Amino acid sequence: MVIVADFGSDVQTYCSEFPKLIFSKPKTCPNCAAARKLIGHGSYARHVCDHQQVFSIRVKRLFCTTCRRTISLLPSFCLSYRHYLTLVIQSVLSLRIQHNSSWNTIRQGFLPSDLPALSTCREWMSAFSQASGKYLQELLQQMSAWQLAPGKLELLIAELSVFSSQAQQLVAAVPHLVVWLRDSGLNLPNGSAKWLRTLWQWGHGAKLGRLV
Repeated sequence: MVIVADFGSDVQTYCSEFPKLIFSKPKTCPNCAAARKLIGHGSYARHVCDHQQVFSIRVKRLFCTTCRRTISLLPSFCLSYRHYLTLVIQSVLSLRIQHNSSWNTIRQGFLPSDLPALSTCREWMSAFSQASGKYLQELLQQMSAWQLAPGKLELLIAELSVFSSQAQQLVAAVPHLVVWLRDSGLNLPNGSAKWLRTLWQWGHGAKLGRLV
């Protein structure tokens, strides 16, 4: 089982500071809900990369003494089942979704490296487009339950309606999600700028499944 955690750092800082990081334990086990039964359980190695180099990181593990399940604290700069950093994937999605850039223009941004492959970039875009509907629906439901001032939800929906795709609408709604998370006690530094990390951490906690 995985918990996506934000450590407020990039991959280089995370690697260098890992021995000194403080890993907050959830009060209850995400699997069995037993209270205060999680203990440290070492870490495991994982590799992530950008278009220039591969980084070897450690992922902290916890263990529930009640259900005997292991929980991994996955840094939010990683995505499950993806080798590339969220920053790299976001750069591709941003160009395609927010700027309507051609695939050739996107590839030019990674030269002289021939990675990530164009087929990989297309796969990211396809996966994100497929997940956007579910994520957007959940986000709007949370917004409707939030104590918004009268008319605010209607303004948000009107603001999003100018975008033609759900992927565009989801990205445009992230600043509102950041405010909601802050008011709920989770303050993510640069949450709007690092919108893919924000959506990933929130969506995983809401059990929405893969985002990319």
